[in-house]
Amino acid sequence: MKAIKLPEELGIKKARWLYGEARKAVEAGPDCVMDFAKVRRIDCSVAQIILALQRECARQGGNCSLRNANETTSRLLAYAGVKHDG
Repeated sequence: MKAIKLPEELGIKKARWLYGEARKAVEAGPDCVMDFAKVRRIDCSVAQIILALQRECARQGGNCSLRNANETTSRLLAYAGVKHDG
């Protein structure tokens, strides 16, 4: 299982990095965990990548879990249709 520790600012400038991490996660197996402990801000480019990663993990029979998201981030992820553990 691949764990992805996310940086404090996670927006369009980090989208390429996140996409690369998502690809590595998919290659490592069908399960991954994204740790939002340090994240203070996200934008919809990030939500799109996370949603695509979750769908690909599910397609492979796995799961992409999101952990430690603050209330604001959790709300934005939910609006984008991203499933999360809170």
